[in-house]
Amino acid sequence: MGLNIVLSWIGLAAISYAQDPLELLGQIREKIGDTIKRLPNYMCTQTVDRKALRLAGIDTWKGSPSCLTLIGAAGDEKKMELFTADRLRLDVAIGDRSEMYSWVGEGQFGDQELSQLVKEGATATGAFGSFLDSIFVANNAEFAFKGESQVSGRPVLQYTFRVPLAKSGYVVGNRGSNWLTGYSGVFSVDSKTLDLLTLEIQTPLLPVKSDMCQATTTLNYFAMRMNDADFLLPSQVDTVIVNTNGTESHNHTVFKGCHQFLGESKLIFDDKGPTEATGDGKAKVVNFRNGLKLSTALVQNINLATAAAGDPIVGKLVRTVKDAETGLLIPKGAKLNGRIYQLRTSYGPVTSLEFGMKWESIEWDGVSHPLSLELKTVDSSSANLPVDFVGGRRTMRERLPEILSNVRPDEPGVGFFTLPNIRKGYSIPSGFESNWVTVAVAPAATGK
Repeated sequence: MGLNIVLSWIGLAAISYAQDPLELLGQIREKIGDTIKRLPNYMCTQTVDRKALRLAGIDTWKGSPSCLTLIGAAGDEKKMELFTADRLRLDVAIGDRSEMYSWVGEGQFGDQELSQLVKEGATATGAFGSFLDSIFVANNAEFAFKGESQVSGRPVLQYTFRVPLAKSGYVVGNRGSNWLTGYSGVFSVDSKTLDLLTLEIQTPLLPVKSDMCQATTTLNYFAMRMNDADFLLPSQVDTVIVNTNGTESHNHTVFKGCHQFLGESKLIFDDKGPTEATGDGKAKVVNFRNGLKLSTALVQNINLATAAAGDPIVGKLVRTVKDAETGLLIPKGAKLNGRIYQLRTSYGPVTSLEFGMKWESIEWDGVSHPLSLELKTVDSSSANLPVDFVGGRRTMRERLPEILSNVRPDEPGVGFFTLPNIRKGYSIPSGFESNWVTVAVAPAATGK
């Protein structure tokens, strides 16, 4: 089928050009298509602030509220209350119109989906060309001219669009299944330059089995100069998902540090395995056998106001490690490099923090050695949490808050901690101590 363009002529007299909306729309699509076609391989760092809200008093409802009721309450601060918030920081590389993700600064991209890297909470992809290609380049959308308006004192033209299910590539899903959905929305362009400024995308009511009622995504765009040419890139994306259980998921994503890279080979590296420097300047493999005990401590504060899952962290070895079987000696104070894997605050009668971390390498004598660890225990006294007071007036005594720790089978090497009763402005302190054991990594299989 050819492109079906529906035009509304209402307000046409307000346009200051001789060209009609149909002709302008053709120019807009051609301009967007050109920038997508010429876009070089590039990467950006994205910071995602996520929060989950729930319908106030949902526990007292008789039966489940309808999706129409929940959508009507969306964004109403009097009806919704915050119950979790977290932040993610990732690198995203775009090549051949596909998106690849890694934790920030990791320098290693695979073919895993974002939902496989970030295993909990709402995630969204498609900001780097998928929607633009489907709406403006492919003959998938039906358009209508909405009119001319002012945005921050800037004259803009607005169009509506609709992509039917039969032509859609928009997939929504939960951890079990995926569903294809149509979508519609509105976009605005600068009246003078015809540059795309904003794009709002909204699904219809979603299948009940998806556990979602509706998803809305708003993208803001800007022109960035790369390779001596201007290209259309997203600056921020806001996604709101209304869920059938009375909750809303809000993701606010900001992109920074976008720059061109030359070839995917510069982004993907192989694991070299643990090595140790020798006297002749060569390297030999360090074998960390199972069960070596490592007590570790952070050497930096983790400020909840700025830190994110994905950020690198630095620690140190609290005590010297001696392996009588292999003769390996790791000195006290050896530097540990790791990464935050979770940093989520839960609100309610008591505010708690869920913190996940992973140590990835240890360094001494100027040589870094990859290692795999498993969490065993945590020193609750090292978290600097406010104490509780228990007992009667005459027997009042301090009670140290207990930090719960655990591991998860789907996150090998990551230790998770639940810190109770945190206060506003809390930071995980330098000196936060936890105890781990080494896990021997099987050598990679080789063939002839």
